[in-house]
Formats: sequence, C-alpha cells, structure tokens
Amino acid sequence: MTNEHANKAGAIFWVLGGIFLIWNLFGCAAYVMDVTMSDEAYIKAYGEAMAAVRDKYPAWSYAAYATAVWSGLIASILLLMRKKISAPIYILSLIAAVISFYWGLTNEEARAAAGDTAFFMPVLVVVLGVIEIWWAKKKTADGTLR
Repeated sequence: MTNEHANKAGAIFWVLGGIFLIWNLFGCAAYVMDVTMSDEAYIKAYGEAMAAVRDKYPAWSYAAYATAVWSGLIASILLLMRKKISAPIYILSLIAAVISFYWGLTNEEARAAAGDTAFFMPVLVVVLGVIEIWWAKKKTADGTLR
C-alpha cells in the first residue's frame, strides 16, 4: 500500500466517526439533563428510588462524568478532523467514565435504586470506549490521523 492510499479516510472512517460523534453528543446531553433536571422531572424520568440517591453521588463522580462526556465529544471531533491526539483523549474519556461509575456500582443503595439495569450503561460505555480507542489507534497507525 502506498502512502497516498494509507492517508485516505474511507467511507467506514467517516461512518464510524459520525457514530462516535453522535454517541458522545448523547452523552453530553445526558450529562446536561442529569445535572439540570428538576427533582420532579428526575423522579418522572428515573423513579423515586434513583431520585433518593441523586444528591448522594459525590462531587468527584459528577466531575468524572463531566470529564468523560466532554472529552469524548472533543476526541470525536478531533477524530473527524483526522488528528491523532484523539486516541489519548478517548483514553482520558474512558478512564473518567470508569471513575464516574465507581460510586454508583459500589454503593449498595445506588445499585439497588438502579435495579437490574445498574450494569447495562457502564458496560455499554466501556465497550464503546474501547472500540473508539482501538479505532483511533488503528487510524493513527495507518496514517489516516496526523
């Protein structure tokens, strides 16, 4: 493969980049809704049990949540701009996401409030985060990202 072909971003690159961007925009929207929603709206959306633990989440968990979603969005934009710095920023996003999930998954009251779905979103976020990192590193290695 010549260098000219290695640097071209094919259709799959743009499709996955678009999916990553949309996913991370949803994450940012969820964060904004979570931190700005009234108690009444929160109860309606998540139920009384989740609302009861909402104010118990530590500040560091919310800070990690913010770091995770906004750095994920920045990484996705940088990926679409074909910047290789997207890979380390995706790594930062994933680490922050794992930190943000820690309290909710280790606190018995929070886990009980979330019910059977407590692990669904963390697993989905980690799987997609690993895929984003893998893709950014793969595209860096083949010269698509500069």
